[in-house]
Formats: sequence, C-alpha cells, structure tokens
Amino acid sequence: MASRPRPAGTPTAAPAPVCANGAGPADGEAREVEWQLTAPDLGPVRRWLDRHARLDDLTIEPLPAQQLHDMYLDTEDWRVFRAGFALRLREEKKGHVEATLKGLRSAREEVADRREITERVSQGRAKALAQASGPVGSRIHDVAGVKPLRTLFDVRTVRQRFAVRSRNPAAAVGEIALDEARFSRGNGHGVHRRPLVLTRVELEASGSDSGALERLAERLCAECGLHPAKENKFAVGLRLASLEPPRLTSSGADAKPDPAVMHSSTRASNFAAEALRRLLQEWQGHEPAARLGEGPEGLHKLRVTARRMDTILGLFRAFLPAAVAKNRQKLKALLDAVGDVRDADIRLEAMSAFRGSLGGSEQPALEPLRQHLELERTQARARMLRALDAKTTREWLDGLPRQLTRTTAAAQSAASREAAALTVVPDLIRKRYRKLRKCARRLSPESSMTEFHKVRVRSKKLRYALEVIAPTYSKPTEEMLSALHKLQSKLGTQHDSDVIAGYLTQLATRAPGNFTAATLFMMGKMAERHAREAARMSGKIQKPWRKVRGRRWKALRARMRDLRAGVTVEGNGKDRRVEQRSAGNGRLGGAYGGSASPDASGH
Repeated sequence: MASRPRPAGTPTAAPAPVCANGAGPADGEAREVEWQLTAPDLGPVRRWLDRHARLDDLTIEPLPAQQLHDMYLDTEDWRVFRAGFALRLREEKKGHVEATLKGLRSAREEVADRREITERVSQGRAKALAQASGPVGSRIHDVAGVKPLRTLFDVRTVRQRFAVRSRNPAAAVGEIALDEARFSRGNGHGVHRRPLVLTRVELEASGSDSGALERLAERLCAECGLHPAKENKFAVGLRLASLEPPRLTSSGADAKPDPAVMHSSTRASNFAAEALRRLLQEWQGHEPAARLGEGPEGLHKLRVTARRMDTILGLFRAFLPAAVAKNRQKLKALLDAVGDVRDADIRLEAMSAFRGSLGGSEQPALEPLRQHLELERTQARARMLRALDAKTTREWLDGLPRQLTRTTAAAQSAASREAAALTVVPDLIRKRYRKLRKCARRLSPESSMTEFHKVRVRSKKLRYALEVIAPTYSKPTEEMLSALHKLQSKLGTQHDSDVIAGYLTQLATRAPGNFTAATLFMMGKMAERHAREAARMSGKIQKPWRKVRGRRWKALRARMRDLRAGVTVEGNGKDRRVEQRSAGNGRLGGAYGGSASPDASGH
C-alpha cells in the first residue's frame, strides 16, 4: 500500500498487506512473510526446482538473476536497533536504490513475519537518507536526530529467483530466492580473512494466504536436506563483524540493568551515582521509541525514566557534585517537552473514547476536533525532538557517564567522611511522606481541584523515590508502592478529566475557523462528561489514602529503621544515627473522617 511522505513527528499509517520482494510499491509498508532455510549446497535445490516446474496446483518459473549490494546502518548508540528495526540500503542495479526498515521481531515463531517499510532513495549511501522524506527517511530523521549513521557491514548477494504462481491467476503465491551472500565490514574489508559465503534458500509470500508456500518450504526441507535458519542475515552480519547491539527484551525495549541496591558500606553519593548510571541506560533504551512516536509506550517509559532521574537529583543533591546536580534544570525542561506530547496523546485518547460512545451520525462532528488535536501533537513532537537534539542536551547526556565516574571515585576516596546511604535515605523518604500527608489530611470531597492536584504531585514524588530504593527494602516497599499506585490512579483519572474539561472549554472560546456548531456542541457534551467524572472521583480518595498511611507505611518505616540500626558510620567515634521522632498519623481530616491531631504512628 503506497504511503505519502511522513512528516517528522506524525504518527504512522496502519501496516499494509503482505507484499513480495520486488512486487510491492516503491514507497510504503508491508508485512514480510518469509521462510529462511539453510542450504550448504544450492546445487541440489536448483535441480529439484528444475524437476518440479509443476507441483500440485503450483508452477515454478525461473526469473532473471540479481546482483544485490546491501549496506546495513545504524547510529553509534544503536538508535535504529533500539527502535525495533534494522536499516538496510539495497542497490539492485545502477540508479535503483531502496532504503528499508525491517522489523527485528517476528509475529510468529515458525516463520519470519515482520514489518517492512520501503522508500526509494537517490543513492546507496547513508547521506542519501538525509534528503529522504518518505516513510523510511522521516522515521530515520526522527529516531537518529543529530546522531550520524555509520555502516555496520556490507552484503553482496548473487540471487537466483523463481516465481511461484498458482494455476488460479488471481491467487498470488510468492517467490523463491537462492542466495550466495558475501559479508564484509563497513570499510569494505572482509569480516574474516576469507569473506564468509552464506548460502540460503528464502521463500517469500506475496499474498495473504501463505499456506501453499509453507507446504512448499516443508517439502524442500524434507527432500533437499534443508533446515530452518537460526539467524537472519542481519544477525549473521553483526556476529561476523563482532558487533554487539543492546540486548532487547520481549517488549522491544532494552533489557534493564541490575538495580542499584544499598548495602551497609554503600555511601549516599555512590548509590546516587549508580542509580543515575542505571537510569541513563534506561533513557538510552527508551529514547528511540519515544522519538519514533508510533505508540505511547516508548514516550511513557522515557518520561518515567526522566522523572526518576529528577528524583535522584532532588533527593541526593546534598551528596552529588554541583556539576551533576546543576543539570536538573535541563532535565526539567526535557520533562516539560516530553510531557506536552503525552498531554496531547491523552487528549486524543479521550476524544477517541468519547467519539466511540456516540452514534454513527454524531461522530463526523468531532472530525475538526480530531484534526486540531493531531496538529497539536505534531507540533509538540517537533518541539520535543528539537529539545532532545539540542546541543546542551546531547552534551549533558553524553558527558554524564564521565561525571558519574568521577563522583564514584571521589566518594571512594572520602568514604570515611561520608554518610552511609542506609543512614540518610530513611530521612529523605520520611520527608516526602510528610509532605504528602500534610496535603492529603486537608482534603475533603469539597476540596478544590488544585488541592487534589497537590496531593497527586506529592504522591508521585513519593512513589518515584520509593521506586529508586525498592530493591533494598523489598516487600514493604513493594506493598507501599502498590497502595500509592492505587491512590495515584484515582487522582490521575480525576486530574486528566478536569484538565480535559478545562481544555475543551477554553478551546471553544477561541475555536478554529473549521469548527462547526455541531463540533462545538459535541465538545460541550464531552467537557460536561469529564467534569462530572472529575467531581465523582473527589469522593474516591479516602480508601486508597487510608491504605497508604496505614500498616504499609508502618511496615516500611520499621524496615528502614532496622536496616539503619545495623549501620555505624565512623565519625569522631560516634554512631551517626538519626533519632526517631513522633509525628501525626496522616489521616484525612474533615469529611474524610479522623482527627488532624498528630500521634506517634505518623512517621
């Protein structure tokens, strides 16, 4: 299915139908369904195909051979790979070059069933993508940003092709390719002293019904001694070039590094530096998907990672060098840019849900609103990409590992003078808990949305702080996080509904020229529905808050106290433990019941 050029920052169209190599559109997206078979010797396969020109209801006909030159590219930090693709430039003949993004993951185990996005480019060089604006070029611009592409390896293939056709002319089947592929590094030198020659048989489907081709693949395996390949050409090329891309999880994101854990000898600055180092790795894993913008998950994960980094910089600012802590403002600016895109996504999701609840005759009235929201999202994404590509941002992110290494070395040299992490963290956590409690105890169902929002912000800050230390305090932290998540979920639903209602009301006062009376009427109905939802949620906060301030907090507080009691920090020969103090129990006052007076259970 042909695709119009994708402007930077816009969502993609739905995947196109299955399309055989060479039989599809010049620019567009398809599903590649392909059986890849190992073939130590292609001679027996050629002879088998010659003998079986007619097979059941299929015909197998030779096609002109091809000389292919493939170049695989990525950035130094593997952004294309992290976004879930392999990038290939293929030159079939002089003047005919295609750039292809091939999905790394197959939808099925028994066959390679992957996304394939293709665009013609002017030449078989990385710089050709700089001028490309189609479905491949626009994605590469978004994902790579200012990072240049490098050549990973080259593959030169002699391909003998056979068309597989059905006796029913209307039923497309596919193509068989017998490949002899020679690999070399990107600089043109052989991967080995003798370049490897990889021989493969590939069967690629060209129709939605691939059953006939699957049966043909099974017969080739049985009668020609072939076996399903364990690696595709991209994986083989990486291995032979001694390249190690990041390890990916099943969701396509980078596998998470081991969490930072506090031990009795762990100093506060060391723990903060290690946590930031781990979060920086997560950032590198999530940024490409967020930049690609084909779904909300990557953007959400990048935003969460940024908030956790901000939490570390805020909690441990007294234990971090000024050079590290001062960059918090850069991080907050990035959070704002990412947050604007997420806010646009939330508005689009809300509009889509509301439209789905309407009758078919009412839905068209919301089309002008949908177009306006899509435009706002495109503009927000463009601003986010500019912020991510800004020189100050890249210098900070690229230089942070060196700063953290210096922080760790300095902490080790001053270990005898610095507090242990297990000693200082309980006070930092209690401080955030008390700020949450102070706001929450004032709430009643009649409280303003601003007051509810303050509680939401405080609960998020406490949750992010607990997520940073969770591996150390194990079960008590996990139970507290579960309670906070439920509280924050209620408050988040309320906040989103209130913000959407306010946004629609304000937009109606300065409506774009293409908004009709019917559009404004539907916007009013949508705003009213969200305003009611926000008001309804005001009475749903008591129960989740009670769980946050109850036994779960007491259990976590006790666990922090016990671990701190086992740590003695040397300094003038004295144990620098912080004495326990009494405080309120954190119960909600007013209509939520309970006294606001403090008691000894509210640390």
